Amino acid sequence: MRILRVHRQPLLAIAVVTLVGAFVAGTALPVLDALAGAGTRADLHRATDRERDLEATFTVVPPDGLGGDPQQAFDGVAGDLAAVHDRMPVGLRAATGRGAWVATTPFAALEAVPSRVPASVALASDPDALQRVRFVHGRAPSPTTDSSTIEVTVSERVAAAIGWRVGEARVAKGPSGRTTLELTGIYAARDPHDPAWGHTPTTLRPSATGTSDGGTGYAGTAYTAPGSFAAVVGSGRVTLGRAWFPLEQAAVTAASRPGLVADTRRFLSTRHPLPVTAAGSTVFTTDLPEVLDASVARDATLRTLAAALGSGPAGAVVALQFLLAALLLRRARPQLLLLGARGARPATVRAIATALVLPAAVPGAVAGGALAAIVSAALPGEVPGGPTTSVVAAVLAALVSCAAVAVGSPVARLRAPSSRLRWTGAGVVVAVTVASVAVTLRGGLDTAAPGGAVDPVAAVLPVALASCGALLAVRVLPVVTRAVTERGRRGRGLGVFLGGAAASRSGPGRAVPLAVAVIGLVVALFATVVGSTLEHGVSDAARRSVAADVSVAAPGLDVDDVRRIRAVHGVGDAVGVATTDEVTFDTAHGSVSAVVLVADTAALRRVQAGVPGALPAQEARHRSAGRAVPVVVSRSLLDATGRSSEVLSTPTRVVAVGSDVVPFTGARRWVLVDDRDADAVTDTGSVDRVLVRVTDGADTSAVATALRRAAPGARVTVASDVERALRADPRIPGARAVAAVAAGLGGLFGVGALLVDAVLTAPARRRRSALLDVLGLGRRRAGRVTAVESLPTVVAVPVTSALVAAAVVALTLPAADLRSFTGGSVRPAVAVDPGLLAVVLAVTVVSLAGVLAVTVRLSLPGRTGPPGAARSTTTTPRPTPRSGATTGATTGSTSDDPPGAPRTRNRENR
Repeated sequence: MRILRVHRQPLLAIAVVTLVGAFVAGTALPVLDALAGAGTRADLHRATDRERDLEATFTVVPPDGLGGDPQQAFDGVAGDLAAVHDRMPVGLRAATGRGAWVATTPFAALEAVPSRVPASVALASDPDALQRVRFVHGRAPSPTTDSSTIEVTVSERVAAAIGWRVGEARVAKGPSGRTTLELTGIYAARDPHDPAWGHTPTTLRPSATGTSDGGTGYAGTAYTAPGSFAAVVGSGRVTLGRAWFPLEQAAVTAASRPGLVADTRRFLSTRHPLPVTAAGSTVFTTDLPEVLDASVARDATLRTLAAALGSGPAGAVVALQFLLAALLLRRARPQLLLLGARGARPATVRAIATALVLPAAVPGAVAGGALAAIVSAALPGEVPGGPTTSVVAAVLAALVSCAAVAVGSPVARLRAPSSRLRWTGAGVVVAVTVASVAVTLRGGLDTAAPGGAVDPVAAVLPVALASCGALLAVRVLPVVTRAVTERGRRGRGLGVFLGGAAASRSGPGRAVPLAVAVIGLVVALFATVVGSTLEHGVSDAARRSVAADVSVAAPGLDVDDVRRIRAVHGVGDAVGVATTDEVTFDTAHGSVSAVVLVADTAALRRVQAGVPGALPAQEARHRSAGRAVPVVVSRSLLDATGRSSEVLSTPTRVVAVGSDVVPFTGARRWVLVDDRDADAVTDTGSVDRVLVRVTDGADTSAVATALRRAAPGARVTVASDVERALRADPRIPGARAVAAVAAGLGGLFGVGALLVDAVLTAPARRRRSALLDVLGLGRRRAGRVTAVESLPTVVAVPVTSALVAAAVVALTLPAADLRSFTGGSVRPAVAVDPGLLAVVLAVTVVSLAGVLAVTVRLSLPGRTGPPGAARSTTTTPRPTPRSGATTGATTGSTSDDPPGAPRTRNRENR
């Protein structure tokens, strides 16, 4: 206990660092696993039903009605689907529900009714439909075998759009003849999120369609009674069966994704029998493997960023443990050397030194591991290996502390590493850095690797660059200190001269604390930029996907619709964009097809002002001499056609180039033409999308509601809603939290390393200050010597860190593919938040100033009297000492002591 009391300060510091290291290491992987699970659920929830479910289409009965009883075939499909489900791979069968299906006819136009909009209706027969709805008006349809008159029911929204009332009969005209449809009931969905509505969307919501005269009509699907299927297929109506196995999202975990992807692809590769149908067999399709692969890629991005941000604090913890071990061993050095002098073997000395640190390392590791286990248990979802990870982290943290003490134990006489060893270590660091930079510049960083693998280059590069920067700073500092010494010699003062001389003699001993401080601050700055880049990347991706503040999409929108949309309160401007069929561009090298976009380019420029990825529409307004039509083209189309080409014998001239990826079309080859010149290259008609710019201060949600009323049936997409949906991915706040924690730990460990170095060097500096005090320099000038000695290191830390952080950002973020993380089609640009960066820099400056103040304070010798007590400047006679003692020297007054003030020497000065 006496030894523990003597060394309580370094042991307490070792315990705290060990606790933090064990806690962070024990929670890192469980937190990432929890984010992976939550992210998987978010990805599946964001996907549509048809993207994540297994779906198949097939012919139920032949059009000619041959092949048996249609109603019997309809009733037997459920048994065939159950057999298919039973034959699924085990993992896929556990993740999917029982099969559901529906048979639908093509849309047939309803006979026109005065004051009613044009409408068309498809008939659907679903054995489970009545269990998914509740009737708000009327009743369920009754089964019938009469194909001339069939009872049906529709949803509230379909009935309102078509203008169909309960009890009213409408006549549907199709290739098979005329059929009277009697509406017996209007229903609402019991669960609007049931997967069935995603597979048959027009049974719940009508779709807007264009008419031959440029107007707008509506199409909806009406349910018949399940027992009426024979009547539905009567008179030769074609019926298309659509079956699906809904995915049970709760059964999918991050760990089960690879196996589920493999099972799904194996299931999709074969045909599956449906004996009772006319098709006999079918093939299922789904986008589930792509959805899960994209989810894995997002997790890989997050893990790579976490590795890049966490490698710095991890290395800083190890280095800080060695610095604390050196501080502890310096205090225990006399006792350990005495043991060696008395014949103790080196292994015994190391064992005793290790035992000295165990009372701090073991409790700190146990406490950190216990806290990590508690946090892991509290995380939502399934976190595999949480307790095991906490135990391993605690053991490793304790071993690092013990290894640091064992390696540095003074078994004989401590010798500094040889010059050859130092140069070898520096060469290894430089070689690793050069290799990492070369790989990054050549192939980029794999931050979205399928399978969730972490790119090791991304994890090593920040630490390697920071280490190289620290090594360079150590080599440059002597040059700076020699310049400081020379300036002090030329009249800057004795304190500047002595401080510069002391700094130039410090040698490579400052490399470790300087490297730790640089690594910590580099991570803090890098994490700040990463957080800003992700924040702006998500916002830009959302606005880029909408191409404006609000987008209104529907087929058949005309000039009047655009005028009504522009008149909505809160709309600053609006422009219609038409996407026409492909046209052929004739060039000297051949013909190339491209999709034509038509818009009022002046209005498009106003609406898209400030929108990421805005088309360079203003260029298309510039008239050229002759008959050439100015056009804006995609990069792919320019590469294929060059600057000049012809469409329908009309010459065109490329005036601007845009990105291949635009939200108006999925084609990578497109051309934008002003609406004044569109007739020369394509047939123009109605627009299919209206881009809206909202006035400043307007409520976007209210504007969107008004737009839905102005354009019934149109799909209204708001950029802020898309951004909110992207931010709903838990990986986004998780990445920001990882960056914030890395920045905090990096800065904390960096400042801690400088403080430990100040404590390590404090005894030598106190002895020097005492000697200077004896020589009459005084406490103030002695403190100035220490300040000048420490100032180059304190200044080198932020300067080196800023340069290295800029290099890390310039090398890593442009090379990293963060599209899977931000949800955009274009790599997010590097962004810096000035306010956040200013806060980080301010905290850094204040922390370094505090380190300098502490260093100066620790270097001053203690006082015997109260601060500011008078000191004698006259010679004081001393008693004659006994054997071997000498008398004290007489000192004169200094600038710190007023003339005539009495001077008192403390024991350390003597």
